[in-house]
Amino acid sequence: MSSAHQADPGAAPSAEAPDPSGPSGPVPIIDGLPPGPRERLLGLVTRRELDPGATFMHEGDVTKSMSIIVRGRVALRLRVPERGAVTILTLDPGDIVGWSAIVPPYRATTSATTLEPTELATLPADDLRAILASDNEVAGAFLPRVMEAIAARVEATRDQLLDLFRGAEVDPW
Repeated sequence: MSSAHQADPGAAPSAEAPDPSGPSGPVPIIDGLPPGPRERLLGLVTRRELDPGATFMHEGDVTKSMSIIVRGRVALRLRVPERGAVTILTLDPGDIVGWSAIVPPYRATTSATTLEPTELATLPADDLRAILASDNEVAGAFLPRVMEAIAARVEATRDQLLDLFRGAEVDPW
């Protein structure tokens, strides 16, 4: 778990560029897809440059986009009663932020805050859901990669829970 600084809820993106090829080149996950699905998904991508401390997804809000980290680091934070926002996981380039954009009820389960200058490849939720529903080739190529990312997230969370409860005198359950 990261010892990241507190998020600045008012922080905003520093710039947004419409060019999916962007200044940092390839988009992790999407670039490994076959040419047809890759090009159709890249057609939806918007590049976002965010300053450190920018909170771009808020726990409980409708998730308006799914993003892939191209450069930088992002803290996932959870509101904990009497403790405030607690960082539960830190994400790196190639990780997905906001996969709840394609999973009903489409609400963020955590907040996401940049820890350093970060570039995101962002896919609008409505457009992404539409192409996944209408284009079997895109869905068949992209969704297994999303599932791999979710499985890795669950494993990382499990490892953190094991660390948290290691040496506990009693079962936490």
